[in-house]
Amino acid sequence: MKTFIRGGLVALTAIATVAFADISDARELRIGTISAAGSPWDKAMNRFAEVLAEETDGDMTAAVYTDGQLGDIQQMLTGMQLGNVEMGYFGLGSGLFLKGAGPLKVIYAPYLFRDREHAQKALNSEVFQQIYDDIAAETGVRIIGAWGNRSPRAIQTTEGPIETPADLEGMKLRVPGLAIFQDMFKTMGVQTVPMSMTEIYTGMSKGLVEGQDNGFDLAVPLKFHEVAKYWSATDHAYEATGWFISEQLWQSLSEDQQEAIRTAAEAGGEITSAEEAKLEAEAIEMFKEQGVTYTEPDQDAFRKALAGIAEQYEGTDWPEGFIDEIKAIQ
Repeated sequence: MKTFIRGGLVALTAIATVAFADISDARELRIGTISAAGSPWDKAMNRFAEVLAEETDGDMTAAVYTDGQLGDIQQMLTGMQLGNVEMGYFGLGSGLFLKGAGPLKVIYAPYLFRDREHAQKALNSEVFQQIYDDIAAETGVRIIGAWGNRSPRAIQTTEGPIETPADLEGMKLRVPGLAIFQDMFKTMGVQTVPMSMTEIYTGMSKGLVEGQDNGFDLAVPLKFHEVAKYWSATDHAYEATGWFISEQLWQSLSEDQQEAIRTAAEAGGEITSAEEAKLEAEAIEMFKEQGVTYTEPDQDAFRKALAGIAEQYEGTDWPEGFIDEIKAIQ
């Protein structure tokens, strides 16, 4: 994983000041994503553009760029630091590409969130706002909010079904490279295998791995169900989509403009949540037609197996007591 160097933010600020000097005249924000045209994220960004224009009586507009037209996630984040890109919309955890965003790892703590509603409340609460403020100060990129649900993570395998942690013992699974994911699955006896998203389908079809960990929103479009016929809805981690913006640009805006952007982002997030819910319902029906076994396992067994994982990161990757604060949010 590439990281971005914090040193040089003074220089970046100077460059960004020039890049955004005419924002009061142009008032067009470019917002990019890696997701395809017509995807939930594309629809969300277009809704963002509509509401932004409405909230500002046309004084501010947004131009939507899909399919990585403004670069991949790392390039877009760098663009926000340099002033070449105004905004981005992608998974909240993508912020971890930024050096200084370490506390964001907490979103992957197993069973941190009770459900989607709890995740949305927590990720857009004052508890997380302090983290977002710190990241903005450290990196030059601000997370405005995390409006828009993503599918909860599940375990998809070529052999199964997976109903308890014991069923994973000795299996080879493609797992994200973050240490917290590695620790999570190794605790359950999994042999974790590094593999890019583009290699997973072939890896499972050739038996290089016996499964992977992801949500519907990524697994279904990539057609993993064609080669992995067991889906276990463990819901071990919830994530949301994040609205990212250049901090230099953000600080150049008036409070009314900032509030208009927040309002538009929240409206766009509602589209993402609705589209993701629709995708999941359709995916479960499609699984039945395609011969995929969909299982809702004993989540308590997985909670117990993973109970000690978050403690290993408390006070180092995120502040002491942060987990308790998040869980206390109602």
